Amino acid sequence: MTKDVFKETLSRRRFLVGSAAVAAGALLANKGWVDAQPFFTPEGVDIEGLERAGFLVRHTICHQCGAGCGLTALVKKGAPPSEESMLIFPNQSPDHPQPGMCGRGATAPYTWNSPLRLRKPLKRVGARGEGSFEEVTWDQALDEIGAKLREIVERDGAKAVAFSTHDYANEMRLLAWPLGSPNVISQASTCNTAGVVGRRWMMGSGFDHHAVIDPDYENVRYVLFPGRSLNAPMGAVHRLAKAREHGAKVVFLNPAHPDVAFASADWIPCVPGTDAAFMLGVANVLVNEKKYDEGFILRYTNLPFLLKADGKPLTQADLQEGGDANVFALMGEGNEIVFHTDDGLRPDLTYAGSVTLADGSEAPVTTAWNRLLEHLADYTPTHAAQIAGVPAATITRVARELFAMQGVVEDTWYNTRNGNDTDAIMGLMTVNALLGNLDKPGGMCFRPSTKLPGMIGISSGTVNLVTGDSFILEQTKRIDQEIYPETNATFDAVIQGILDEEPYPITGLFLTGATIFHRDPNVARAIEALEKLDLLVTVDVVHQEICDWSDYVLPAEMFLERDHIANVGWTQTATVARQQKVTDPPPGVDARPDAWIMLEILRRAYPQRAAMVGHYDWMSDVATWKNEWLHRVEELRIEGLAHAWNRDLEQVKAEFTEKGFITFQEQRYGGTPYNRAFASPSGRLEVYAFRPVLRGYREHGFATYFDPPAYTMPRADEFFLVNGKSPIGGSGVAGLAFPTQYLVDNRLWLNPADAERLGIAMDDEVEVEGLDTGWKAKVNVNVTPRVIAGTAFVYSYSGGHRQKVVADDPRFAKLSKGLAPHWFSRSWVDPVTGANSNNASVRIRRA
Repeated sequence: MTKDVFKETLSRRRFLVGSAAVAAGALLANKGWVDAQPFFTPEGVDIEGLERAGFLVRHTICHQCGAGCGLTALVKKGAPPSEESMLIFPNQSPDHPQPGMCGRGATAPYTWNSPLRLRKPLKRVGARGEGSFEEVTWDQALDEIGAKLREIVERDGAKAVAFSTHDYANEMRLLAWPLGSPNVISQASTCNTAGVVGRRWMMGSGFDHHAVIDPDYENVRYVLFPGRSLNAPMGAVHRLAKAREHGAKVVFLNPAHPDVAFASADWIPCVPGTDAAFMLGVANVLVNEKKYDEGFILRYTNLPFLLKADGKPLTQADLQEGGDANVFALMGEGNEIVFHTDDGLRPDLTYAGSVTLADGSEAPVTTAWNRLLEHLADYTPTHAAQIAGVPAATITRVARELFAMQGVVEDTWYNTRNGNDTDAIMGLMTVNALLGNLDKPGGMCFRPSTKLPGMIGISSGTVNLVTGDSFILEQTKRIDQEIYPETNATFDAVIQGILDEEPYPITGLFLTGATIFHRDPNVARAIEALEKLDLLVTVDVVHQEICDWSDYVLPAEMFLERDHIANVGWTQTATVARQQKVTDPPPGVDARPDAWIMLEILRRAYPQRAAMVGHYDWMSDVATWKNEWLHRVEELRIEGLAHAWNRDLEQVKAEFTEKGFITFQEQRYGGTPYNRAFASPSGRLEVYAFRPVLRGYREHGFATYFDPPAYTMPRADEFFLVNGKSPIGGSGVAGLAFPTQYLVDNRLWLNPADAERLGIAMDDEVEVEGLDTGWKAKVNVNVTPRVIAGTAFVYSYSGGHRQKVVADDPRFAKLSKGLAPHWFSRSWVDPVTGANSNNASVRIRRA
């Protein structure tokens, strides 16, 4: 990286993480905001003064990822909706757990009135993929979709209709579940599935989501980020900045150098897909140098538990006639068997011997700790270093620093990359278990429940709405769960259902905010599936590439145009935010709420099923529906929230209006696992995961390194292709915001040594060919030491947009350039976890 590029990157980063200073600068640059300028000072923004001066203040949250970062909008009273009539800046409350605004939030006004904004319902008039449409009325679009949907259901059954989204599952369930389809399947398998399964195997359901456990950033002393860029959520970025001011050490383990690592952080470049080996190497050092918390291990992990020769845990059922198979055995004082449900346990961590079983036979047993020592013997720093491509001394140093500084390993977010990622998550949680730094200041801490009632949910086959409406869903098992038993959501099962009609055919597909071509692997295979569908409907804010393949495209409201209540994610507080409507859609944009769209399609296909969720024909008017249905739903959710926290309802509403959010419980330490058990089979942090062993998925329960199965391993003259999210473009609609194309580098990064070997210079054009998919594409190169040799890097969502409206509009020329990494990744899916992959292997040559 040149000095000028380095300075430019730092400057852009400072702009993005600023708050009041950025807002004040924006005011100075925007004509017509002079009257508001005095209320923006280095100390903050005077909200009350702005309201007294006649400006409307609206608190909201950014809905372009799951963090729920707090935003505030300033609106000129009486002015027609336009970019000039509103100003968006970070929520200025000092106690907001997610303050700040990353690039996605900053681009929101550009998305709001983008030339790519969907303005009217569209009906396809050409071939799929051609991008030829005619504008139709909402009534025509909804009537025709409803009729076609009914035709599919009557012919193939409701389960033949699938639904996919990244952030709007509840809205889609309003159509799917009354219809009788269980198949609402998010795009988690290319985002977080590997991590969800790894955490579930070690801590149990309820502790498996990546937003539930996070470092106590503000007080952290040492934090290692494997495969994470930490561009968002902004609350974590701000709190980590405070920790840095207090001397915290921050380390990134990543094949490519994250932007946030510029600010006084260490970067350890590693070979892609080797995180598990690195973590197990760290664990090897910790156990061999006795740098672990033995008290934590004995009380709160299952490492003292006894294992049989077959790798399964020894249980009460093995030892006693009529014993409980869910009660696990340990060796207590005096070589007496005790059980994990007993009080006052003082187990032997290192016992190895034999026990007498219920049938009178003798069986050899040993503790999981002993098995762990044997397992880790294969992961010496030297061996782990050979796998990960890092110095052995670095692994040893990191282990010692983690122990000495009471550090933590962050458990990642966007982690489904190479096919061995579940073990990477288990490996880092093994390190955290050895350190024992959980739910303590500076440790890995857990988010409490906000107790916010959902709009719609299901329990034992009964679907319940917050309104009190309920009905039975006959089939509750999704198609992906029939194929991948441990998945949280695997969209590839839908592709299989379309192409192979196994385990049953999928003939209709609804998408909401689902950027398939930039999120799901093997684009060529996805195209083959889309061409076979009888009905494809896309609901979105802007014209994504998937729209060109859709039979109908319906324009949705964006977050600036709606009221909503939602949890604030990635925080150790119980915080709920009230998203206030900032503005109407721009002139000429006839966008509708996602939930209304789903309910209207349902009503026009099956009116009686729409009535099951309280939606009737007189609600076809959007304004009426918002006043009667949506307002009631949101009010009931707030009432339930106030009741759950024993708070006065009117005070809760007033606080939402005044601040935009309420923190019902501040961060507390010492909860899990000290006063609240994990939900694993043993109730402990299972370094030796019982669930995959007991269900027959694995022979043993430890994290293990194996070569990435998701792609052909590159030879010496070939490359890993890895990708990551930009701090500006992010994903979804933000990737298509007009400024993004100028702020995100959509070139292919190559290490200088690789570029020199291939005779490639900065900005040269190269051809990239997927080893597994055969896809070829041309792209310009950024020669930079910010990527490890033997690996190429590209920002996802930042280039390779092929929709016709982009190709035809010279203003978005840069969005057409670059690569979509999923052109090159094949459709490998872990047969148990359902985790997909984003990385690939390629060959690169001069164009």
